[in-house]
Formats: sequence, structure tokens, C-alpha cells
Amino acid sequence: MELHLLDRVVGVTREEKINEIKTSEPLMLNIGTATTVGVVTSARKNEAQVALKRPISAAIGSRVAISRRIDSRWRLIGVGVIKS
Repeated sequence: MELHLLDRVVGVTREEKINEIKTSEPLMLNIGTATTVGVVTSARKNEAQVALKRPISAAIGSRVAISRRIDSRWRLIGVGVIKS
């Protein structure tokens, strides 16, 4: 998946910069109407591979909303595009 991270975290009162995605980090992915949690298996600057807990069927080129666990809540940190 190709990544496009935001500059700041959405939904928190204090301004917090977004760190790069790391390997073995849990992420919540929203693809269309489907939502699933996955673990990052490989992360590079603008690309990541994620192993999903619950498989989702999506077309190549679909857009993905990416959320990270911050202060015990899922917060939007970026978007992605499915490559393969």
C-alpha cells in the first residue's frame, strides 16, 4: 500500500506530529465500508505491507483511511492507496 501521512493527528486537542509507520505496529484500516485491524509487516518511507486480522476484498487502486492508536483511541493519521 502506498502511504500519504498527514502532518498532524486529527481529533486531539494538542497538536501532535505524526511519526513514520513502524514494522509490527497495529493499524486500523477503513476501505470503503469495511473496517479491519492489521499489523505492519514491512514499512518503508512511503510504502507499507499490512497483515490483516480479518481479510477484506478491495480493488487495486482503492483508497484506505489509516488510523493509529493514540491515547487509547483510534486517530486518523493518513490515507493510502492499495497497490497489489
